[in-house]
Amino acid sequence: MPRPKTPPSACTHAAPRRRASIRRRLLAAFVFLALLMSAALGIVGRLSFDSLGTYLVGWHARPVMDAFIEAERRAWEAEDNGGGNLYYGEDLAVVMHWRFLVGKQVPQGWQTMPDGLHFINHMEEFILIERRDSVIYVLNGGTGAFLALKQRLNRILLLCAISGLGLAVVLAVVLSRRLTGPLSRLTTAVESRSASYLQAGTQPGEASAPPIPLTKLDDEVGVLARAIAAREEALHRFVQRESNFTGDVSHELRTPLTVMQGGLEILEVQLQRLPQAENLTPVLQRLLRTTGRMSNTVHTLLMLARRPEEIEFRDLDCSALLWSIVAEMAGEGVLYLGEHAAFGPADNSTQQFFGKQAHAVCGVASGLGNGPKQRKPVVLQTSIVAGVQARGQKELAGVVFNNLLDNACQYTENGRASVVLCAGELLVRNRGHIPPGVDVFARGVRCTHSVGSGAGLGLSLALRACERLGWQLDLISEPGSGEAVFRVQFSPIY
Repeated sequence: MPRPKTPPSACTHAAPRRRASIRRRLLAAFVFLALLMSAALGIVGRLSFDSLGTYLVGWHARPVMDAFIEAERRAWEAEDNGGGNLYYGEDLAVVMHWRFLVGKQVPQGWQTMPDGLHFINHMEEFILIERRDSVIYVLNGGTGAFLALKQRLNRILLLCAISGLGLAVVLAVVLSRRLTGPLSRLTTAVESRSASYLQAGTQPGEASAPPIPLTKLDDEVGVLARAIAAREEALHRFVQRESNFTGDVSHELRTPLTVMQGGLEILEVQLQRLPQAENLTPVLQRLLRTTGRMSNTVHTLLMLARRPEEIEFRDLDCSALLWSIVAEMAGEGVLYLGEHAAFGPADNSTQQFFGKQAHAVCGVASGLGNGPKQRKPVVLQTSIVAGVQARGQKELAGVVFNNLLDNACQYTENGRASVVLCAGELLVRNRGHIPPGVDVFARGVRCTHSVGSGAGLGLSLALRACERLGWQLDLISEPGSGEAVFRVQFSPIY
């Protein structure tokens, strides 16, 4: 969490909801379309069959009904008083296994029904009603063949729906593979490309990165592949140009810095022979320290621009490195040790080293004001455990320690700061107000606009150095609390 503590909604982005793959969405679309088409065809088929069935039954029953009515009329006109020689409509209906009802023979419930064809008993029977000369005639019969045909049609529709659904699934699988196959190949090709190709290009002895596939297709996939290839090439050129610029600048600065440092060392030897050497020696020593710091800075910037795998990690004595930085800052008049500085247990050589650094700090602190005008020194309270070991790179670790200490001394509001180093952890604390919502690790961000407050790059540089080292840099104090506490966590070596 290399950021100030803020509510999760303010500093993190909600993870986007994962959507189904294109292949699954195509499959779902085809299945849904097949189901929709099956339902539509089933409804249309049922409605069409019912309409057609009604038409066929009426077409078949109406002529029969007319024949029965005509036979009934003629039989009544030639009534033979029951002689048995005439055939009424009812007699003819029995032969056809139907029922022909006239007048009072019609059940009361049927008499209220309008003229026309009606189905009863779940369409197992039909009723054809017709009124002529104030007489109601009803023809009633079964729809056995029609009902069997309807059941067979339902089975055919169901079979068609299942077949259509299966065909839709097969088509969805085949088409989705054909459509998403190129996209999958393109994704695999992009994900498998080495990040070093963008960072520094092809190195001597390394095979060049393979070209982006599918760029010759004339469809949307080809357009996407060409866009990715063009963007990757532009990024590659940009990163390589920036890397070359960083390397060239660092290389070109090394020579003049080396010349300056060598010349200053010669001047230091020559000054010992001059009577005014005592007044010029502090200035010369400061120039030597500044030149050495510039050389280390150039080397560090070049290292930050390199690939992480090119950085050589070694076992570091963080305690000795931190004390050397404290002593150097004290020599610059930036700070001096407080009365309760804790040196911690150490062997003889470390105690001698700490003693020399403390003597140098006190000597420079007592002589403050003789050199160029500078800010008021800060009282630094230390609690540094001796012999704290970590895996890292000396220059990068020095960037982290130096920038955190310098930030604490520069932005303290009460002239005091503290540093605590123990196994696996470094804490740097000062009295400083950090406004809520300010990302102090962003480049160019400063919590104050006072003159000489810096460019806002120190904490950003420290964060980048921690990322290269595999360490973690956090701001663990609450925003607006009036105190700034930075923590560096690393894996200790015992």
